[in-house]
Amino acid sequence: MRSKDHLPGDIALLRTGYALVAALIATFGAIVWTLFDRSENVVTTAIIATFGDPSRPWDLPQMHLLLALPVGAVIVVFVRSVLGWKTFGLFTPMLLALAYLQSGPIAGPVISTTAILIGMAAAPLLKMLNLSRVAFLGTLIAIVVSALGAMALQFDQPALASAFPVVVTALIVERWWNAWEADGPKKAVRMTASTLAVAVLIQLLVAAPLMVTLATTMPLAMPLASVVLMIVLGRYQGLRLSELARFRAAEGA
Repeated sequence: MRSKDHLPGDIALLRTGYALVAALIATFGAIVWTLFDRSENVVTTAIIATFGDPSRPWDLPQMHLLLALPVGAVIVVFVRSVLGWKTFGLFTPMLLALAYLQSGPIAGPVISTTAILIGMAAAPLLKMLNLSRVAFLGTLIAIVVSALGAMALQFDQPALASAFPVVVTALIVERWWNAWEADGPKKAVRMTASTLAVAVLIQLLVAAPLMVTLATTMPLAMPLASVVLMIVLGRYQGLRLSELARFRAAEGA
């Protein structure tokens, strides 16, 4: 029987993961700083030099967003059926990605994620007030909406103050709390992170130059190809990658 202690390779992989998470958090904080502070300093200069202006919007035609929406469904089906990632349903990552596409490649995800984190921080405090479930969720959504609207005004992003991104962001917080109560905090945070990651992936794929060109030259190619791909993925009955990881852990026990 193998030892329950971590192997050297596993320890190195774990440390690498922690380092990547720390770098991601630091980059996220620097982008938020840049969105708030438009003066020239070390942080804003580095972020603009690396990512460009984080408040810039996407410049995509509305027809492209409509035609590319099934591509988002393909991504969600793939990550759930093949990778085994758990997200808040099929439509939530797609709607969140659509909100990003209407807001901006960087400002959309950063501001929405910040509002979601505010909602996560407020939820335990509201729970201490012993509110009814309806009043609890209503107050939580109101807090998220207020935070998102305030940041949209601060960052001069009127698209984020529109009803669609606000409703999607509030929906994420509500589903996160439902998952917290049903499955515990660890699984709820993991599902939230997976949903956000899939939404960002959909955003990048839909806005890719190849996709824009394809939607212009062959408008129906993307939705029709998406139908075929989802039928193929829907018939997949093999092991998911997450299940392979669990089996590996069981073998090492």
